[in-house]
Order: sequence, then structure tokens, then C-alpha cells
Amino acid sequence: MRRRSRLLSSPVGPAAVGVASGALMALAVFLPWYAANLGPPASSGTASGWDATAVAKGALALGIIWMLASGLLLADQLDAYRVDPRTAELLGWLVAGCAMLAGALVAYRLFRPPEPADFLSRDFGLFIGIVAAAFGVSAGLAQASRR
Repeated sequence: MRRRSRLLSSPVGPAAVGVASGALMALAVFLPWYAANLGPPASSGTASGWDATAVAKGALALGIIWMLASGLLLADQLDAYRVDPRTAELLGWLVAGCAMLAGALVAYRLFRPPEPADFLSRDFGLFIGIVAAAFGVSAGLAQASRR
């Protein structure tokens, strides 16, 4: 028998993880995604996802959508707002879908940096976006399967 994580097996766990990972994706868009390889090693030639590519704007919108959908599910779990069980299941699938799509957008820019790609190295904001998407997908699937 597989042991499930305590956080994902608690009543509010998947929704809380969904809210946090959606917020983390939105934050990751404004963190450095690329650093310039030109100049001295300690130069501050970084570019955030927002500044570097339009793909980040899509990831931001998807992160906000999945954060809000998870927020509705969290409010339902805390009995602050009542959500129909079928709607709650669909919101869980919405969270998983938005997280998958945002993760695919960030992964695209991880493997295909914008031009001039020869002079850019990847920075930590891209990797935080990938991690946020992975947590968002798992939270969305856990929320959808709970109903």
C-alpha cells in the first residue's frame, strides 16, 4: 500500500498547495530567467521572464487562474464558501490543466531561450516555475480525484 503525503491527504492540503503553487508561478515570472554570459562574472545582466519573453505573460495568467480556482476550493474546504461537488471536480481539473500548460510554456523557454541564445544562460526563475507547475499539477489532480 502506498503512503500518501500528509499534506496532500489532509482535507485542505491540495487546495492550499494549489494556491501556494499558483502564487509561486506568478512570482517566478518576475524572477530572473536569463543571465547574460558577456562581461565580468559578477555582472548583474539578468532578465526576468516578464522582460525576456511573451511566454511568461501567459504563464502569469495561467498561474493566477489556477491560484483563484484553488482558492475557491480552499474556501469550500474551510466552509467559507459552498461549491457544488461537480464544480469542485471541474475546478480541480482546471487547476491541473492550467499548471500543465504553464509548465509547458516555462519548459519551452527553458529549452528554447530567446535570441541571442548563445549569450544567455538560464537562471533560477525558470526552475522555480517548473517546480511550481509540478506542484500545481499534483494539487489539481488530488483535488479532482477527491470529489
